Amino acid sequence: MILKGVLHVHSTYSYDGKESLASLREFLMSKGISFCCLTEHTDFMTTEQAQLFVQECKMQSGSQFVFIPGFEVPYKNAHILLIGTESFISQKADAETLKAWSLRSELTILAHPVRNSFLLDSTMEEVLDGIEIWNQQYEGKRVPRPRSVRLFEDLRKKNQALMATAGLDFHRKEHFGAPCYSIETDMLTKEAILSALTEGRYTFGTKRVEVAPSGLWKGKGSISHILQSALSVLLIFSGKRVNALLAFFGLKLPSGLKRLIRSRV
Repeated sequence: MILKGVLHVHSTYSYDGKESLASLREFLMSKGISFCCLTEHTDFMTTEQAQLFVQECKMQSGSQFVFIPGFEVPYKNAHILLIGTESFISQKADAETLKAWSLRSELTILAHPVRNSFLLDSTMEEVLDGIEIWNQQYEGKRVPRPRSVRLFEDLRKKNQALMATAGLDFHRKEHFGAPCYSIETDMLTKEAILSALTEGRYTFGTKRVEVAPSGLWKGKGSISHILQSALSVLLIFSGKRVNALLAFFGLKLPSGLKRLIRSRV
């Protein structure tokens, strides 16, 4: 069977998440989603909070929907997604703890590489299983970012096992959209889902753009791809600047307008 899922999702266990696991489960199921890989921020998390998070993931999972626990850990100027781990090691990572995190995780992924200027060190190259070439909060809902794709291609020349990945970077309901995942599996269980993801038995994207773990899709590198990406990035960048300017004067965009914009971009 084909299951739909999402990666890089935050709940109220993250300091900036807006949805509880129960609310998130109900919302995602209403959108036809069967599994969700959570990546909670570790910045202010305690070991006790992490344990509660993992326990609630199990409680909120069942025969119709599965939560897969994971964390988003700051490492130097980068953020690393650790998917499928039930262990909490540290709020931030250095080279030694990043390796320890990776050993306890099913997937270790570089999130939104634009945020760390597309720069990796030897430790990151050693532990990474994937590169997030498409992050909705930085690339929008249409296509992967060409620069992130080039980074992935350069790294894959040295590591053929490296996989292209994508994430919603979901913090609130208006962040839902593309890119979503499709996997083929016989069972809706944490183990079966993680097996499909780690073995590269998935695609992600939209109805128009379906990306393989190899980073290939129809239209890659075309003028249309480049223009769509540039437009999305420009709109997101401009929106953040407008929000910052309004905040400076103590103003806000109407919530309805903000939701409409985020649902489209």
